[in-house]
Amino acid sequence: MDSQATRPRLSIGQVANSNRLPTLPEVALKLLQIAQQEEPDFGEIGRIIRSDPVISGKVLKTVNSALFGFRQKTETIEQAIPKLGITLLRTLILSFHLSSHESHQASIAPILQSHWRSSLTQAVFAELIAEQLEGADPPTFFLAAMIQDVGILALVSEAPIAYLENIFDRAAFPNVSAAERSFFGFCHVDVTLEILKRWDVGDLFIDAIQHHHDWVIPYRKGTDNRLAVALQAANLGAEMMFSSRTSAVPLAAAVNHWASFVKTRLGIGEEPSANFVSEVIERVNEYSAIFSFNIGESISTERVVSEAKHLIQEIAIENQLKLVEQTNSRKRNVDDEAVYRDSLSGLYNRRYLDEKLSELVQNCVRKSYPVSILFLDVDKFKRINDEFGHSIGDKAIQHVAHWLEKSIRKHDLAIRLGGDEFLVIMPQLDEKDFEAVASRIVGEMPALVLSPDEKIAISLSVGGAFYQPKSSDALDPNWLIDQADQLMYRSKREGGGSLSLQKFDGDTV
Repeated sequence: MDSQATRPRLSIGQVANSNRLPTLPEVALKLLQIAQQEEPDFGEIGRIIRSDPVISGKVLKTVNSALFGFRQKTETIEQAIPKLGITLLRTLILSFHLSSHESHQASIAPILQSHWRSSLTQAVFAELIAEQLEGADPPTFFLAAMIQDVGILALVSEAPIAYLENIFDRAAFPNVSAAERSFFGFCHVDVTLEILKRWDVGDLFIDAIQHHHDWVIPYRKGTDNRLAVALQAANLGAEMMFSSRTSAVPLAAAVNHWASFVKTRLGIGEEPSANFVSEVIERVNEYSAIFSFNIGESISTERVVSEAKHLIQEIAIENQLKLVEQTNSRKRNVDDEAVYRDSLSGLYNRRYLDEKLSELVQNCVRKSYPVSILFLDVDKFKRINDEFGHSIGDKAIQHVAHWLEKSIRKHDLAIRLGGDEFLVIMPQLDEKDFEAVASRIVGEMPALVLSPDEKIAISLSVGGAFYQPKSSDALDPNWLIDQADQLMYRSKREGGGSLSLQKFDGDTV
């Protein structure tokens, strides 16, 4: 179905301007019931409104409109409710729901269900993270995570069948950006930002949300980027929760990756993070019960809770042992391998990418050196886990990591992004050599040897972006990674075990 003939001709502005954004009828009905009470609970009303991204955004847009003329901008639902009053709020909510788009509801029901489950899980993660951060406002973090993917609803409203057949059948929430860009030419984040600007929700949300799928969050001196990092962590948390049934990533790897992220980026230790899993499940199911809403296959599984807690506790013990060993041997500093290395693969991790890539790219741009990026994904990794077990899956990850290190130069960077995804960054390599290295990595990938009589064939889907900068460029590393990611997705669609390369020049981007 992925052809130009079936590809809808849509622009970001056209999608963002949709007046057919679907809301959850359960939310609207519940709010109407509460609003009819003699003394409605404002706290409960706020909590319910925040669970629907469309209603949340429109309430904020209304309260900040010229109709009311408030001098101070309202940025949270809790601030908006007393300003609007129950009568007006009830009218607004009813009108929002009645104006929602009704056609194609049967066909897009699975998308709406999965989207709501994903958004709510991320929102609860963000709320719990805020509760661990001094001075952070949990309702604000919850709302930001809840509305950060509202662009998905707009895309689904404007192109329901195309989204169902070309995105939803090929990717799983919350990671659908690459599939969207490959098909539409833009993704839901672009649409979300345009919607939020039209809703006039304020720069606080826009600045954080625009980076929640980024590999690198730009650092700006004197700014608090905790909300942006928390949204990233919430996204990773949702991946962790759903990894046991929808992802090729084993639960152990997902938990390890998430626990490491929240510790290194937000300073949240293993003890509170171990309790996040069961708390998220409990709160998500509470919302589902409130609305009598079927969120699909339950995420409240004994295995997810017990295994995640057990794994995070193991991580805590291992980290303590490492700390004792390192303290006895040498002084720890910012270059400590425990900070920048992925514990399973031994490659660099997301923190290293976040802190070092911008500097590396800027240096290449300043000197007009080429910079190349490979985005790699292990083909049919879920099958390896299912047929041979997660311990063999871990060996497969280590096997790929060793192959990458063997295939690149000493000053090139190999990074494990998480799960079965890797990134290779090669500065100052000409285009011909880049193609040769990339072709060797894909074409000569050795099998994983389990015993003299048993081998597992490993293949990679790889996307490569070669960039020749000019000294006046202001290259965003996220843009370059995204190009490689889209090219990898192209290789994946072609059946895997293949390479897609593209050259970009500084004067063309």
